[in-house]
Amino acid sequence: MNNMKPLAAALVALGSLGMGTMALADTVDDKIKELERQLQELKSQVSSQQEEITANKVEMQAEIEEARPMAKGTKFTYGGYIQLDALHSDYSEGKPANLIEDFYVPSLVPVKPVGGNADSYNSTNFSAKTSRFFFTTATDTEAGLIATRVELDFMLSNQGDERISNSWSPRLRHAFVNWEYEKGSSLLAGQSWTTFFNVAALPNLLDFVGPAGTIFVRQPQIRWTVGGFQLAAENPATRLNDSTGSTYYDNGQQVPDIVARYNGKVGELSWSAAALGRQLRYENRSDAGAVKDDSNEQYGYGLSFSGKWVFGTDNMSFMINVGDALGRYMGLNSFNDGYINADGDIETVDTWGAFLAYEHFWSPRWRSTFSISASGADNPDTNNYAQAQSLAKEYQSLHANLNWLPAPKLSIGGELILANKELEDGRDGDMSRVQFAVKYAF
Repeated sequence: MNNMKPLAAALVALGSLGMGTMALADTVDDKIKELERQLQELKSQVSSQQEEITANKVEMQAEIEEARPMAKGTKFTYGGYIQLDALHSDYSEGKPANLIEDFYVPSLVPVKPVGGNADSYNSTNFSAKTSRFFFTTATDTEAGLIATRVELDFMLSNQGDERISNSWSPRLRHAFVNWEYEKGSSLLAGQSWTTFFNVAALPNLLDFVGPAGTIFVRQPQIRWTVGGFQLAAENPATRLNDSTGSTYYDNGQQVPDIVARYNGKVGELSWSAAALGRQLRYENRSDAGAVKDDSNEQYGYGLSFSGKWVFGTDNMSFMINVGDALGRYMGLNSFNDGYINADGDIETVDTWGAFLAYEHFWSPRWRSTFSISASGADNPDTNNYAQAQSLAKEYQSLHANLNWLPAPKLSIGGELILANKELEDGRDGDMSRVQFAVKYAF
């Protein structure tokens, strides 16, 4: 019997253990079920929060799209520069027209009056009119890259008052769309630099325009570009001297100006060759504009070769222009497009222009540009045009500057400008100018 007691005790212990194990299993099952319930509740909360986040993202995206200044997929940029110009000018033969007080206009340099002398005139003028700003867009589409540009400055405004506010109004410089329908091929429509003008060759001068003999025109156009070749139809306009010596301007053209140009590069020399074909035309009408009195048309041409040669940090730029209808395209209309003879016919005038410029960096923060330029015309004699002696015969200009570059895109500098204008009868006039400028591009 005593031997049975340990066995009984063992059986009792095993029974107790079994009951304990069963109780423990029930407890574990309960805890698992509770954890599963809590996990399901957590999943439900997460799902609800995700739905809320998704809804908020959709709402926020809608608000972003509503507030977006440009359509989605369009890159928008803004830039320009602020420039202060301070000019002191001296004219040997009297007071000029106001326009030349802002920048060098070759035709407005005063010359000695007929049969007399003029007192010299000097002036000082401060202006921020050359400051400008632009907006551009670029959008990739299935048809290719479509880019636009709108650019304004404050030159040539008649609204400002130097006595009080100097409130010069903006004016349009560029407004065009350029469709690059495939790599290297594009179609431009709008207002921009004439295709006849290689802007890259223009010297880095403080004066707004620069050399007397440069091409310088912006106008509405349609331009087709394939690689280095460009062909454009551009807005036509004619400016003539009539038989009384007066200037005659007419917009009633029938044929657009046609420009063909090729841009090439050899090593560090970038060059451009351009040809221009123009119809010169005028038509006199009665005061009411209904009855035609006289009209005539003539065709002319222009050729331009220009380029820029870069060597190290320095560069040299040049331009040579010849033709019998360069007229308004060169030197801010230094010469008219032609003249009207005694029979009422338009006669063209052979003209030429050229400049050579050199830009040198003395150090990373100091640079200078030197430019020399001239232009001339083979005017008619008085047998063909009674007022021939009063026509401009030749212009010359020289620019030299020194600029300090204390920070990126900030320049502070001064420029000396010497210019001369000579008429066919030998009368002439000189302009000397010192220009100081502070410019910051952004």
